[in-house]
Amino acid sequence: MWEKNKKPSFGDQIRVNRGFYSHHGIYADDSCVIHFAPPTKTDTLDPSTARIIQTSLEEFLKGGCLEVRTYTEEEQKERKAPQDIVNYALSRLGEGGYDLVSNNCEHFSNECAFGKKTSNQVKDVLSVLFGVK
Repeated sequence: MWEKNKKPSFGDQIRVNRGFYSHHGIYADDSCVIHFAPPTKTDTLDPSTARIIQTSLEEFLKGGCLEVRTYTEEEQKERKAPQDIVNYALSRLGEGGYDLVSNNCEHFSNECAFGKKTSNQVKDVLSVLFGVK
């Protein structure tokens, strides 16, 4: 579940709606959000340029509405400690290998928080297109 306009805390998973998809990242503070994205504005149409980068919250949002993940009891048990989440995210800075289906910003965010690469957005699309769950 995601809560709109909630103030994020250190280590939170955050996202912003970009129209037909949501962009995900890991929040450290207002000057440090770690996420999988093109390093410059001119690279936005070329996914091969995407890297794990660090930006400000303002730059991450690009005028969009912030959403902060809220966790179920089960997810709270599986979720890593906030310091471990941020440390792991920072350790991945500069890495590439973006792939829409298997290694996107949501995969990265979930891997940081839970140690598992998953993307509900991809699962939802595959379910609609191919009946895959």
